[in-house]
Amino acid sequence: MPKDQSETSKRIHDAIVAETAEKGIGAVAMLPIAKRAKVSAGTLYNRFESKEDMLQQTYLQIKHRYHGDLMQVGDGPSDQVIRQLWTNFFAFIQARPQELLFLEYAGAAQLLTDAQRAEIAPLQDEVSGLIQKALDDGTMRPIPLTVAIDLLMGPALSLARRHALAGGTADLAEIETTFETLWLGLRA
Repeated sequence: MPKDQSETSKRIHDAIVAETAEKGIGAVAMLPIAKRAKVSAGTLYNRFESKEDMLQQTYLQIKHRYHGDLMQVGDGPSDQVIRQLWTNFFAFIQARPQELLFLEYAGAAQLLTDAQRAEIAPLQDEVSGLIQKALDDGTMRPIPLTVAIDLLMGPALSLARRHALAGGTADLAEIETTFETLWLGLRA
């Protein structure tokens, strides 16, 4: 992709994410995004069939990148893998706090088609598989997988969301204290 096209794509992506994070899904419109990205509305309509298509494509792009970053966990013992999942989650969010808000707003709006949901299901299954492995090998106390996921991700999302809404990110000490506290209750 030529450099100017790549820069334009980044400006468009950033504008979509920022508009959604600041205004919510319902208030997103093509013209303010075009203005923010410094492109014509026609440029957006050449790339996307509709506002819904624009939001769906952006969601899938972020979700795939997020998953790629999240899964950089190595093949170590389950306790190290779970800790690395947690660390990777915060590394992604600290680099892109508005993308967390975008994912949450777009996910809550349930704007994906059945085919798009099927596309991301294996990503979610891969993360669940790592947690299931920690349950199966006795690293974590025996609880249902859904409970383990909620207990690991609930505090992470809450902490990340609070700081993203405030326009910042959590500091390392707060992240580590939160993980250590919840891990005490989850490990076997």
